Amino acid sequence: MTADEVQYALTYSQDSPFYMRKYYVVPNVSWGLDFNHELDLLAISKCFSGTEIEIKVSKSDLKRDLQKGHGHRDPRIRQLYFAGPIELEEAFFEYVPKDAGIITVYRNPKAIHLRYQCVIRRKAKANRSAKAFTDGEVFRLLRLGNMRYWSMFHKNLKNKKENENV
Repeated sequence: MTADEVQYALTYSQDSPFYMRKYYVVPNVSWGLDFNHELDLLAISKCFSGTEIEIKVSKSDLKRDLQKGHGHRDPRIRQLYFAGPIELEEAFFEYVPKDAGIITVYRNPKAIHLRYQCVIRRKAKANRSAKAFTDGEVFRLLRLGNMRYWSMFHKNLKNKKENENV
């Protein structure tokens, strides 16, 4: 399972924990909001409360991440989740900090439309002192998401044209 598939599972369905119609969700936030680390997925609720979702697709990736000095700490992050394939569930419980939540993703071969299911295995403990994002920060995040969308759109269009010429 790829990181993109995990992101899709976390955001695309009404049953997903961070359904894109209930949250402002942007992947790979590394600039524009002055974080000291890259956020694999940032979900902001309607009341501007922030949740970071760290996506891991291998045990080695998980272990490497936990050696980084930032500890996924930021005064605006109310909750931190680690998410990845169900095959990593045991490793998540072994390595993920106790305050962080755990979400596992698995393929659902019986599903007609949604191919993936998410299960919250452990809820994240809320950082009650976390500050809400400001209007300006949310605007910058949405601008970042908009730029990502159009960059991907143009890249896909270019690839489509190149494949038609082959």
